[in-house]
Amino acid sequence: MHNALNLFRKNIEEAESLTPVYEYLEGSISTPLSFDDLLRAQIVYSVSAFDKFMHDLIRIGMVEIFMGNRPTTPQYLAEAITISTYSELISATFPPKEFVFEQAIIRKLKTVSYQTPDNVAKGLSYIWNEPQKWQKIASNMAMDTETVKTELKLIVDQRNRIVHEADINPLTNQKYSITKSDCQSATNFLKKAGEAIYVLIL
Repeated sequence: MHNALNLFRKNIEEAESLTPVYEYLEGSISTPLSFDDLLRAQIVYSVSAFDKFMHDLIRIGMVEIFMGNRPTTPQYLAEAITISTYSELISATFPPKEFVFEQAIIRKLKTVSYQTPDNVAKGLSYIWNEPQKWQKIASNMAMDTETVKTELKLIVDQRNRIVHEADINPLTNQKYSITKSDCQSATNFLKKAGEAIYVLIL
């Protein structure tokens, strides 16, 4: 799982790199155009990095369970597989069974997003049998549980508004305001949440 953590950190760093680009353009170029879309892009990339990290942790954890290197969870045991996947597993020699299983997990989870608190908790249930997940995560982050869940919801809502609605206020037909501080705060929060989850599920 350490490779997944390194990739998450790299993806977050790449998202953060948009801030100095924004600062440079804002400070160096005189134009009526706004560079705020760089901040919006950072929000989108940060949520994407978090979502990707959750997918990676869940996939790797499920493969570890399959190989007997991690305790099972009720959610894992309740997950169904297709007859075709079962047939591939019982006959697999090369590629090995764990590869076949991993590919089946990738296919199953690729249409699921792990961004909202409920979806993150549900996904982690495959590999982490902890009934109070967000309490544990919030405690690790030295924050209140409801504050953490609300903050994540707000960031994801903003991401969805940017991606699906061009960040347009339907009442004014103008883009919602966004600040560098808000953008950096969102990225830092997602980084902190991802790191906390990683520590707790090991």
